[in-house]
Amino acid sequence: MKPLKIVKNISNEIFNGFLLVDKPKNMTSNDLCQILKKRYNIKSCGHIGTLDPDATGLMLLAFGRATKLLPHLDTSDKTYIVTVRFGIITDTLDLAGNIIKEELKEINKADIYEALDYLKQQKTQLPPLTSAIKVNGKKLLEYQRNNEEVQIKERNCHIIDLKILRDLYKEDKYYQIDLILKVTKGYYIRSFARDLGEQVNNLGVVKDLRRISIGSYTIDNSYPLETLLNEEISLIEITKFLKYAKIRVNERVSNFARNGVTLYDKNLFVESANIKQDLNRFIVYYNDEPIAIYEKRDGEYRSIFKF
Repeated sequence: MKPLKIVKNISNEIFNGFLLVDKPKNMTSNDLCQILKKRYNIKSCGHIGTLDPDATGLMLLAFGRATKLLPHLDTSDKTYIVTVRFGIITDTLDLAGNIIKEELKEINKADIYEALDYLKQQKTQLPPLTSAIKVNGKKLLEYQRNNEEVQIKERNCHIIDLKILRDLYKEDKYYQIDLILKVTKGYYIRSFARDLGEQVNNLGVVKDLRRISIGSYTIDNSYPLETLLNEEISLIEITKFLKYAKIRVNERVSNFARNGVTLYDKNLFVESANIKQDLNRFIVYYNDEPIAIYEKRDGEYRSIFKF
């Protein structure tokens, strides 16, 4: 197997960058990180947007010091392709769980369309018990595992867009429907399947789930795990992965930035007037050297990362 191409930054540190990976089935998101850490002898790896073991699709992975930037990435919207199966419910709301009830009923297409329209208008959602959301310091999945009662509150999240990929059809003895869902942060597709079933007086679970986008990042630019294990692939350098404005400063201000000092408009020299339109986040450069990444907060610019 060819080794991963090492990417060095200005400080000659290695493995500081990002990868978009197409996660296969039958592994957790953490499994994916551990495999790549072991394969390439990387000390730190983090990710955004956990996928269940049976789910496939886009994972955004950060390596080395780039993991510090994960909380700052704009990944609020996510898009999924989902197959909802009717007539069955499990304790995990997908086919990986234990069957709680099975009841096959006829389904009317008109009822499905009405239910989809209803769910598109909802601005809150009840999360599944098998989630990592914490209540009183303990994850919901721990309550379920221990057969403990817990009160779950609805969360503010919603569907941004919904399209039918394949209309209501039968596979084996079950009715199914294939959809594309674009949703906000915190939205659970498994809960959507449950709710869709309930809206048509039926049972519903996720049969297949594939994530195809996270924010502006898409599955088209990702690597299959097999490719990463067998070919020479470069990490995406931080400055190339983050499409932030470049602000060039003089030597005096660059020294401020190197030390994480808060900056103000009077400190910044903008190359182009167009850049000034969006300075929520930007990379400070001295000559051609990236110094730090800054974020606008309360009318001032604060350092969130130093190269």
